[in-house]
Amino acid sequence: MACDFAALGSIDAGDPERTAALLHECVGVLTSPDLWLWAIVFTVVCGVVGAIIGKYKNAIVRDTILGLALGPIGWIISANLPARTAPRTCAACKGVVQPCDAHCRHCGAKLIA
Repeated sequence: MACDFAALGSIDAGDPERTAALLHECVGVLTSPDLWLWAIVFTVVCGVVGAIIGKYKNAIVRDTILGLALGPIGWIISANLPARTAPRTCAACKGVVQPCDAHCRHCGAKLIA
């Protein structure tokens, strides 16, 4: 007896031995080392590809997590997200300022656009 949708759809509640045998077969499929090895390798590859995309967008952590969590869909999302830019700093005090600021919030120096 194979664990597939046809077998699961034709479970007879009046035959507990056949139901138990099908359950045992399905648990065996889910705990197969081959399945888990494939899933782990696929997840690692998805994370590496996400990291490669993130390297070019200056967002390695963000894109690696998207690749690990969502796989190829995460790659598409990563490719369409904007690239991160380095934080803007004040030339006078080296404080981090927002891109829209005209003056430094720390020392008051005028920021050059």
